[in-house]
Amino acid sequence: MRQNLDPSKVAIVIPLYNDEPHIERAILSALKQECPSGISLEVIVVDDCSTDSGYEIAKSLEDVHPNLRVLKQSINQGPSAARNLALSQTDAGWFTPQDSDDIVLPDRLSKLLATAIENNLDWVADNLLISQEASPQSIERNLWPEKPDGPIPLTAEFFVERSFEVETPRSELGFIKPLFNRLAMKDGDSPYLNELRFGEDFELYTRLLLDGTKAWLIDPCGYYLVQRAGSASHSQAGRDHRRLAAISARMSKRPGISPDAKSALKAHAAYSQREAAIWAWMDGVRQRDISLTLSAFSFSVDASLNLLGTIMKQVLRKLLPARSITE
Repeated sequence: MRQNLDPSKVAIVIPLYNDEPHIERAILSALKQECPSGISLEVIVVDDCSTDSGYEIAKSLEDVHPNLRVLKQSINQGPSAARNLALSQTDAGWFTPQDSDDIVLPDRLSKLLATAIENNLDWVADNLLISQEASPQSIERNLWPEKPDGPIPLTAEFFVERSFEVETPRSELGFIKPLFNRLAMKDGDSPYLNELRFGEDFELYTRLLLDGTKAWLIDPCGYYLVQRAGSASHSQAGRDHRRLAAISARMSKRPGISPDAKSALKAHAAYSQREAAIWAWMDGVRQRDISLTLSAFSFSVDASLNLLGTIMKQVLRKLLPARSITE
């Protein structure tokens, strides 16, 4: 990792892929950040071979905003590789990711940075604000609605446990967008795993916590996670969950890991296998691919039994209304 990182500079990193309707909104909200005295801001957009005009829109903003940089991948590689490219091109000592369809309020960055510096944190995240595309700045709920007030120190076991099978759908902590001190990372130039296109945030945050970094989750500071159909977080397949299952299983075997963290990671691996089986089955049926459909039963006994139960529920759901009509 480069050693000349500037602790007085913060980079906001925005991957872009086919999001021309929202990229200008995202960029402008990032550029409006009110940084504390002595702190400079850089916004870096990385286009991942979009086929729409999103890249051109971003480039037009670069011409009038000197602290905006717009890069372009030579081949499509996914959000992890896009973020790593951005970080390899900046000496900012701090960075935070932002999605191309999301919005941040002007004082969010200053709140996160002040919390991190005052409490000697390696990274800090805020409870996100969930909204819908029809009204992007109307708060529907917080990401974690049941979160107790005040800061919560993050541990690997706590983070992993709150990243699957949570009480409110789509409230997993894997969605958070932290502010990171790059010097606290073992590889601050390329912290993300390039091969991951789904679950890359979960993998990074878990790995950092297992590495012993100090992190907090605090109350909302103004990041609007705008939900819409077709966004990257909705696009997943059986292979994505298969990779996550393997990653969690591998991390559970790290030397020196606590029993609680090991247990949480094993549970997440089992959950990911169940999800992988269901998605493989759906992918196979949709594609009329018999081998892919049958592969859904190759993960584990637990995943296969869970899949059979899911299939039976779908069959009964279709049969029962028909039976009631005939009767």
